[in-house]
Amino acid sequence: MIQDVQMITENVNRLAQLFAGMEPSKSTVDPLKNVSDKCMVMLEELRTLQILTESHSEGLGEQLNVVEKSVGEMSDFFDRIDEFNKFLTDTKSNLTKLEKLCNVINRQ
Repeated sequence: MIQDVQMITENVNRLAQLFAGMEPSKSTVDPLKNVSDKCMVMLEELRTLQILTESHSEGLGEQLNVVEKSVGEMSDFFDRIDEFNKFLTDTKSNLTKLEKLCNVINRQ
């Protein structure tokens, strides 16, 4: 039974060494510690990536608000252009009517 436990321990140790990228015969470093250290480094990199992603997301949210405000302002501007166009069309029509009336009066 003790031999089985020792064999399992050795197998786990070899697996950890393989996972850590170490050759079992040449290593003096604890492979589980090496794997743990690599995992901690990767975890720290993921945390940094998370922080960067969150900060970029906040920036995008602010930019979207600015774009939405600008689109609203542009929509109002185009509405005013449409109103001005209608005013010009109506004024041109009224001037045409006045011109015709003036021509009729001048003929009399």
